[in-house]
Amino acid sequence: MQVLLVNARRSSFSGESISAPQLGLLSLAAVLREGTFHDTAGTDVHFIDDQLFVLERPLATPNEPLRGFTPDVVGIQVLTSSLKNGIKLASEVRHHHPRALTVLGGVGATPLARQLVEDGAADVVVKGEGEVTFSHLVHEFGNNGRKNLRKVRGIVFRDDDGEVVETPAAPQVMRLDKLPKPARDLADMELYRTISRGRAGNVVTARGCSYACAYCYSKHQWGVGQRRHSATRVMEEIRELVEGHGFDRIRIEDDDFVEDVPRMQELCQAIEESGLQGKFEWEAKARPDLIDDEMARMLRKSGCFRLLVGVETLDWTLLKRLGRPVKVAVTERALDSLGKAGIGTQATMILGIPGETDEAMRSTITWLQARLGGNPHDIVSPCFFVPFHADLEKDMAKRVEFTVETTDTDCYTGHIPVTSSPGASSDELWKLYDDMTPTRSQGQYKRIAFLANLNTVQTRLGLMDGGAPMAKEPAALVPEVQ
Repeated sequence: MQVLLVNARRSSFSGESISAPQLGLLSLAAVLREGTFHDTAGTDVHFIDDQLFVLERPLATPNEPLRGFTPDVVGIQVLTSSLKNGIKLASEVRHHHPRALTVLGGVGATPLARQLVEDGAADVVVKGEGEVTFSHLVHEFGNNGRKNLRKVRGIVFRDDDGEVVETPAAPQVMRLDKLPKPARDLADMELYRTISRGRAGNVVTARGCSYACAYCYSKHQWGVGQRRHSATRVMEEIRELVEGHGFDRIRIEDDDFVEDVPRMQELCQAIEESGLQGKFEWEAKARPDLIDDEMARMLRKSGCFRLLVGVETLDWTLLKRLGRPVKVAVTERALDSLGKAGIGTQATMILGIPGETDEAMRSTITWLQARLGGNPHDIVSPCFFVPFHADLEKDMAKRVEFTVETTDTDCYTGHIPVTSSPGASSDELWKLYDDMTPTRSQGQYKRIAFLANLNTVQTRLGLMDGGAPMAKEPAALVPEVQ
């Protein structure tokens, strides 16, 4: 049985085109090949990153990444901003491989699972975490075709009678070490290294978050709470990336790396004792609540060069409404601790939080710029508020008033305004965007993340000819941070 796992390309409004291979799909691939949960060992699995493919071949037809394959199952991972392209790709699969089972999954598909099946976007939609569900789906389809899909938990599909069926939720993988390491051998790691300047070495050490911020997708995809890999397993993956693939930078993808302080300390100690210290540096995400001088020194000693810290806004009233009651003094203490330890800060903020005024947003940017810049890795990363799916939108609407200006999911990237509120109109939000400028490099806010255009990306890939791009396409952007 041949299974294709495809990462759908993002919309042209996305702020970043490529950075690293999709570990969720590579985890699915490893589970299928090893038969971790069902009898799927030996499955012929292939990984296709359509986002990477379109950068190499900007004028390629939608079907071109599928050429040369005769798939039985095609699993397509989508974000909200790649949902429409994922649906188009599923349509291409049906046209060229009508007997193949088309499956959508990922954070962009889960909240719309029933609607997607009703609309005929795919044969099956996997809801939430995919390893157990997708491997069971492949097993059942390989043995019985479409007859027994009701046995598979965590999916939505249409049965032979035309009825849309939603099966009970699948169990989560509570012991993450049970999962095999992601099948990075299926990805062109050297190409990722080239396009990301060596920053495509990524690893997931934990899933989920124990907090419940109203605007965040995490609890909807992973549930509330955090499940963690052991330090031993994490170091196995880091060693593979550093010694096997030559990465000198690692990005830890967890929603909050410092949530469990003893476990964080264990990982830092493991890095120090691994023999790899000095061969790579790493970055992670963290809430500011727990960051102090002692933690920052420990992080820096083990090679942390930057932490992504969620600031979001300085408006205390809004933060409380959104379930994120972090006072300005706490955030300031965290930024000071990181600065003293020599760790850069990537400070995220949300523009257009319903109820926040234009003046308040600009004040947060100005406040951050005044406190950052002493480290070459300091940067401010703003994004616009996006109600990524109906559950999140309903949760937010209970707390603050806002208007959704567009339902086009291509726009749901965080890089352009899609909502307005009594605090800030759509015009005000677009004016703020213009003041930062589309490239974020020439505007009045100098610490804002600079984004490289498609020409820069193609130059890295060797696709430029005499200084002129080989193809004229809308600008696709990638992070260009220090």
